[in-house]
Amino acid sequence: MEAIVYSLVIDVGNTLVNWRLRDGGGVSTEGHAPIGDLTASLAKSPVLEIQPQQVAVSCLRPEHRSILEPILGSLFQQCSSPSIFWIENGSAPQLSVATQHPEKTGADRALAALAWGGKNLARPAVIIDAGTAVTVDAVSPEGELLGGWITPGWHSLHDSLRSAAPALPTATGTVEVDGGWATDSEPAIGAGVDTFFRSGVMGLHRRVFEGLKIEFESDPETVITGGDAHRLEGLIAGARSIPNLVLDGLEAVLSREKQR
Repeated sequence: MEAIVYSLVIDVGNTLVNWRLRDGGGVSTEGHAPIGDLTASLAKSPVLEIQPQQVAVSCLRPEHRSILEPILGSLFQQCSSPSIFWIENGSAPQLSVATQHPEKTGADRALAALAWGGKNLARPAVIIDAGTAVTVDAVSPEGELLGGWITPGWHSLHDSLRSAAPALPTATGTVEVDGGWATDSEPAIGAGVDTFFRSGVMGLHRRVFEGLKIEFESDPETVITGGDAHRLEGLIAGARSIPNLVLDGLEAVLSREKQR
């Protein structure tokens, strides 16, 4: 009987770490945590008993690798060290990126594009990844990242306003306001930032959508992913919600390496 191969993929964002442990039969366990709590998060999973043979890690910031390497070393010290593939920007050989400077392009953007290409739907896509930053990217049917836009995410907009104008009240969560205007500062901020956020994403989506439509002579798909994807719910008709698309891209990297 062929031995089951276990893999671990880890997406290190600006503020959170998402991870997925999968066996060769397709069964997976997922989790997320602040980077400082990753050890505890993984310790609650079967990772120590299963001992993954392949690991792929996406890091947005170079300093995160220096934090993560001892964490992984400690986790795997009692078993044979797995092969670890570090994807730190768009220049990684497993990725396909058409930006002017792939080495300055975020690994998460390129991995989401790779994941889309792996779905073999033969259609281009607008991929919206909503997190600390929001990226709105143009992706070819084959999974090549063509380019896109980067803008502050929902929390970043709130934090920047609070930093620039600390006397303003703090708005918590999305606030619904009936009528043409708010009559109190807190809902004015909450609904104002939310409208600004959604309208900005919608405008960038329209630009990418129309560009892809001209380039490929067909309507592209729209994919929404990321920790704040729920804040864009219902914004774009027909949009697909695909959670943890970057983890899908990391698994595609491991699949490609296995075939080499």
